[in-house]
Amino acid sequence: MSSSSRDKSETAEANGRTEDGSNRNDDGNATPPPKQSLLSRVKTLWLAKTGIDKRTYMQMFKGALAPTIAISAYQATSYADTFTTIGYLVGITSILALPIQPRAKFIQTMLINILATCLGAAVALLAMYCCVQARLHSEGSTGSASTSGDAAGGITTSPYNSSASAVAGVWLFVEIYTISVVRAKRPQFTIPSIITAIFANVSMVYAPQFSSMTLAEAFAKKLLSGFLTGFSIATGCSLLIFPFSSRQVIFAEMTGYIAGLRGAVKANLDYMHSLEDTDMFAPHRVNTAGDEVPGSKEAEAFKAKMRGLQALHAKSTLDLPFAKREVAWGKLGPDDLQKLFRMLRLVMLPTLGLSCMPEVFARIADGRGWDRTKNFADVPLSEAQDEGEKIRVESILEWHELLKRLREPFSSVTTTIDEGLEHVAITLQLAPRPKDRSAEDAAEATGADPRPGDKGFAAYFNQRSMKFLESKKEMLRAWCALHDIELPVSFFDDPFTKDFVAPPWMNHSSLSKDRKRLRRQLFLCLYMEFLLFNIGRRVYDLMLYVDGLSGKLSKTRLIVPGVKRSRKWAMSLITSRDGEAHDDQQIDTEQSGPTVYLGEAYQRRRDPEHLPPQNHWERSSDILRKIAHFFASPASSFGFRVACATMSIAIVAYLRETQSFFTTERLFWSQIMISISMSPSSGQSLRNFLLRIFGTFIAMLLSWIAYYIVDGKTAGVLVFYFIFLHFGVYIVIKYPQIIPVGMISQVTMTLILGYELQVRKIGIQTAESNGQAYYPIYILAPIRLATVSGGLFLAWIWTIFPYPTTEHFQLRQNMGRSLYLLANYYTVLHETVRIRLRGGEGDMSSKDSPGYKLDKARTKVFSKCSMLLAGLRAQAEFVKFDIPVGGKFPRARYQKIIALAQSTLDFMSLISLASAAFPELQQLDDQHSSEWVAHFRKLLGQANNATSESITTLLSLLSASVTSASPLPPYLRVPEPYALVERLDAIDSDLLSVRHIAEPGYSQFAVIQLASRCMIDDLAEILREVKELVGVMDFSYHSTNDSSRTDSDETLTNGKNDGAQQDNGTKQD
Repeated sequence: MSSSSRDKSETAEANGRTEDGSNRNDDGNATPPPKQSLLSRVKTLWLAKTGIDKRTYMQMFKGALAPTIAISAYQATSYADTFTTIGYLVGITSILALPIQPRAKFIQTMLINILATCLGAAVALLAMYCCVQARLHSEGSTGSASTSGDAAGGITTSPYNSSASAVAGVWLFVEIYTISVVRAKRPQFTIPSIITAIFANVSMVYAPQFSSMTLAEAFAKKLLSGFLTGFSIATGCSLLIFPFSSRQVIFAEMTGYIAGLRGAVKANLDYMHSLEDTDMFAPHRVNTAGDEVPGSKEAEAFKAKMRGLQALHAKSTLDLPFAKREVAWGKLGPDDLQKLFRMLRLVMLPTLGLSCMPEVFARIADGRGWDRTKNFADVPLSEAQDEGEKIRVESILEWHELLKRLREPFSSVTTTIDEGLEHVAITLQLAPRPKDRSAEDAAEATGADPRPGDKGFAAYFNQRSMKFLESKKEMLRAWCALHDIELPVSFFDDPFTKDFVAPPWMNHSSLSKDRKRLRRQLFLCLYMEFLLFNIGRRVYDLMLYVDGLSGKLSKTRLIVPGVKRSRKWAMSLITSRDGEAHDDQQIDTEQSGPTVYLGEAYQRRRDPEHLPPQNHWERSSDILRKIAHFFASPASSFGFRVACATMSIAIVAYLRETQSFFTTERLFWSQIMISISMSPSSGQSLRNFLLRIFGTFIAMLLSWIAYYIVDGKTAGVLVFYFIFLHFGVYIVIKYPQIIPVGMISQVTMTLILGYELQVRKIGIQTAESNGQAYYPIYILAPIRLATVSGGLFLAWIWTIFPYPTTEHFQLRQNMGRSLYLLANYYTVLHETVRIRLRGGEGDMSSKDSPGYKLDKARTKVFSKCSMLLAGLRAQAEFVKFDIPVGGKFPRARYQKIIALAQSTLDFMSLISLASAAFPELQQLDDQHSSEWVAHFRKLLGQANNATSESITTLLSLLSASVTSASPLPPYLRVPEPYALVERLDAIDSDLLSVRHIAEPGYSQFAVIQLASRCMIDDLAEILREVKELVGVMDFSYHSTNDSSRTDSDETLTNGKNDGAQQDNGTKQD
C-alpha cells in the first residue's frame, strides 16, 4: 500500500485496529471491539472520575504518612517526655514541609526551611533576652516563684510583667512585619514564611513569662527540636517512601506533551472534516440542553486541547530547572532535556496557528459584514436574498468542495505527523515499543514500510512528509479548477512556459471584490498547508535529534549538574529576581498567577526630580530615599497590615486581665492563622477566608468520625487519621485552585486528634501545665473551628481596612505588564525578521551569533507573556469574590482584552514562524524563485520598517495608560496593515499570478499576510476596549452645534454652569 493512500483509520495507534478501537478480520471488515472485563471498566471509570493513578496515590500515601508517623511516635514514652505539650507541632511541621514534592524541589525547600527556622529561633532568643532584661529592670529581682503555667515540658513561667509584655509585643510586631514583607516580595518563600511565623507567634506568646534566660533557652531549644523533628520525618518520607525525582516529573510531562500534540493534530483534522458540511463563518452546535448555540464543537475541542497543551508547557517551564539541577542515575543529561523541550515547543507553535482558524473565519465574516448568528450551511444558492447572501453562500459551497478535495492529503499528513510523534515517544522510551510482527506477517510483508520505533522510520517519515509538499500542487490545481482556471496537466512542472485559460474575473482589477475574496481563500488554503507542512518538518527535526540520542538511551550513568549550573542555583536562592523564581513553595493560592521579571527598562525608571548622584554625599544621602521608598512599597504596606492584624489578637496576651484567658482558650492559633493567611488581594482573601473555614469544618467532622468510630481506641484513631489525611493531600495535588482547603484540613485534624492522643499519653495534669485548659474532643473541635474562623475574619477585615488592596488593582497592573511584554516581543520579532531578510543570523549553534541571541530573547519573552496571560485568565475569575462597592467591575471587558492579547501574541508568533521557514523553503526549489524571492524580501523589509515603530509605540502607550489608569492621548490610531498584495502587485503585476502560487515562498507570504492582518485587527480591538476602560484626553475646543467636528464627545462649552468658560473661550478664539 502506498503511503499517499493510507487513511487515518488504517494507521491508528494500535496496529490492525480501526480508529474506534475495533479489530479487522481477514476480509478487512471491522469487527466489534472485545468486551472489557468488569475490573477493566471499573478501573477506567475510577481513573476518569478521580484521576488517581498509581503515581498519584503514591504521593497521597507519602503525604499522609509523615504526620501519621509524627503523631504515632508520641505513643513512645521517651518521645512524649521529650516534647510534652508541643508534640502536635511536630505533625504540623511535617505537613508544611510538603513531602509530596519531587526530590529536587523538596531538598531546596527543606534547605530554606531549616535556615529560616534556625534564623527564627535566633531572633526569638534575642527577643526573649530583651524581655527577660525588661522584667529584671522593672522588678529589680528575679521575681516571684509563683507561676501562671508551664511553657512546655515543665518550663516554669513567672507572673505577669507589663514591661516584658510590651517588649514582646514590639518584637512580635517587627517579626511579623519582616516575615510578611519577605513573603510579599518573594512568593516562592511562602512555606518558610509560614513556618517562621508559627515559631515567632508561639515564642512571643510565652516570652514575657520567663524570668531567666535559662528557662527561655530551654523553651526555644524544645520548640526548635520539635520543628526540626517534623522536618526530619518529612525528609525520610520524601526520600525513602516511594521516592520520585524532578526528572521523573519532567519525563511524565514530556509524555503528556507528546500525547497532547498528537491529540491536537487529530482534533485539527476533525475540525477540518467538520467544515465540509457546515457554515464556517457562523458555526453552531447543540449544547447538553439540546439548544443550538454559537460555536463549533470540533473547534471548541481543538481549543480545549491547545489550552491544556499550553498549560502543560507553562508547567514544564517551571519544572525543567529543577530537573536540570538534580543529581541522578539516568540516561539523558540536562542539556538534552532542555533541547527536547525547545524542539517540542517548535512543534507546538504551528499547531497553535492551526487552532486560530476559527478566528480567521470570524474575521472574514466580520470584515464582510455577515450576520454570524445565521447559519447558511444548508441554504441553496437560489434562495439567497441579496447579493451579500449570494456571495456568502457561494463562499460556503466553494469551501465545502475545496475541503472535500483536501481531505485525503490532510488526513495523510496528519497520520504521518502522528506516527512521527509516536516514534519520538517510543525512541525516548516514554511509550512501549509495538509488538514484533509474527513470522506469518513478516513473510507477507516483505519489504513493507517501517513502523514507528523502527530504525529506518525517520527516513521513511521524511519521504512521506515531502510527498505532502508535492500534493500541494494537486491542491492548487483543485483550487484553480474550482474557480474555472484551466491548467495544462504538467503546468506546475514549468509554469513559466505553459499557458493556461484565465476566467473573466482574473481580468478584473487586483483590488476588485471577487479577486480579493478568492485571493483570501487561496491564502487560507496555503496557510493550512504551510502550517501542516511546518509541523511535519519540526517533527522530522525532533526525530533526527532523538535518533541521535540512541547511544545515551542505551545505558545509564551518573548525571551531575555542572559547576556553572550549580553556582546559578545557589545564587538564585539568595538573589532571585522577582518573578523568575518558581512557585514550587506556594502552598496557598495567594498569588493568582506567576509574576514575571519584565526587565530593567520596566523596573528602573528615571527620577524626574533627582539627577543621578555624583559625589559621596549624594550617594550616601540617596540611601535615605531608598529607605523611604521601601516603606512606601506595596510589600511594606502588606507587612504593616499583617502585623497590625496579628497584634489585634496578640494584645490580649500582653494585658494582665486577659493573659490567662488567652492561653487557656488557645487564642494564639487565631493569631497564627492571621499571620499565615492574609494575602495582598481582598478578593482572594475573601475566597481563602471561606475556603479555610470550610476546610476547618470538614476536618472537625472527620476528626469526630475518626475518634468515635473506633470508640477512641488509639490504634484505630491513628488508622482513620491516616486514611482521612489522604483527602487533604488529594486536594493539594489535583485541585491547586483550592489548596487552602486541603492544607487547613490536614492541620486541623492534626491539632484536634494529635492533641487528644497527646493528653491520653501524658495525662490531663501535664497537658494543662502550659496554661491551656483540657477539653474533650467533642468540645475542643468546635473551639478550634471558632478560633480559626475568628482569626480569619479579622484577617479579612484588615485586608480591606483602612483601604482595600483589591484584586481589581492587581488585575489592571498585570494587564499593563502583559501589554508591555507584547511590545517587547514585537520589538524582538521585528529585529528577528529584519536579520533573517538580510541573511545575517549566522551560525545558530553558536551562542555568540545574532540569530541565537534573538531566538533566546524571543523565546524568553514569549514564555513570560504566555505565563502572565495564563495568570490573568485565572485572576479574572477570582474577582467575583470581591464585595461590590459602587459600580460593578468591568470584568467582561478585561477578559476580552486578555483574550485579544493572547490572540495577538499567537499571530505574532506565526509571523516569526513563517520568517524562520523562509530560508528552508527557498532551498527546496531554487529554479525559478530567485526573482520572486528577491521582490518578496524587499517588500517585507519595507513593511517591517513601516509598521514596527508604530505598533511598539502603541502597545507601550496602552501599557502605560492601563498601568497608571491614565487616559490615552487623543487621536491615537492603529497603523494600517501594510498592503503586501497591492505593493507586490505594483512591483510586478505578474508576481501574484497563477504561475507563482506554487513558489516555495508563496505559502510563507500567505501566512505573513493573514497573520499580520489579524494582528492589526486584534490591536484595533484592544485599543477600542482600552479607550472604553481608561478614556481619552480631550483637548478639542469647538462649538457643540458644529456638526463638522465628530472626534470628541466632550467640549469646553458643554454643561449648564460653564458661562464663564464660554466667555473666556470666545475671547481666546
